[in-house]
Amino acid sequence: MTPIKRARTPTAPGPRLAREKTQRKLDELLMKAAALIAKKGFEATTMRDLAKAIDASLAGLYHYFSSKEDLLYQLQHRTFSALLESQQVIAALPGTPDERFARLLTGHLEFYAKHTNELKACTFELESLSVDDYRTVEAIRRKYYRLMTSVVTDVMQARQASAKETRQSRHATLFIFGMLNWIFMWYEPSRHGSVSQIGEEMRDLVMHGLKRRKGGK
Repeated sequence: MTPIKRARTPTAPGPRLAREKTQRKLDELLMKAAALIAKKGFEATTMRDLAKAIDASLAGLYHYFSSKEDLLYQLQHRTFSALLESQQVIAALPGTPDERFARLLTGHLEFYAKHTNELKACTFELESLSVDDYRTVEAIRRKYYRLMTSVVTDVMQARQASAKETRQSRHATLFIFGMLNWIFMWYEPSRHGSVSQIGEEMRDLVMHGLKRRKGGK
């Protein structure tokens, strides 16, 4: 999840350290909850199940979450916010459009490798959010979509003075997210290689298409 920023010269370490400890505990709870939700599904998972899985009391769990729905919302919000923030940093690095696009692909896959259960639970359980919570999370996802679309547009219109988003670039971005978001349905590092290798293959497929590939293993 998003790392906690530490003040260089804290004047009141007690409250700050307490907050950091709370944030670390919350991240740990959400990580364990995500594993259970990814396995059982949100509907079939109870707060008692979650408390048992994370070795906490129900009262302790309700200290962090007002309800099971609040837990899901916090999981979704923190996961997608962390993904967006890490990708914004990557996209801001200097380089050609092709280089920035390749970094975004690898960045997404690396985030997935570290937060597999979180992304799996978030993807499958988006519709389990309340209407208001869904809109909040969707706004974060839309920011990420626009970020990726801007880079894809730059790649597709590299020779033009000013790249403008088009129907084709929007659709291409959706195709790319289709590949990225469902990789957990088949990807196993021991069988398919590292995320950097998968990222290179995905970039090659997107950039050059099937006809440019010469078979291979």
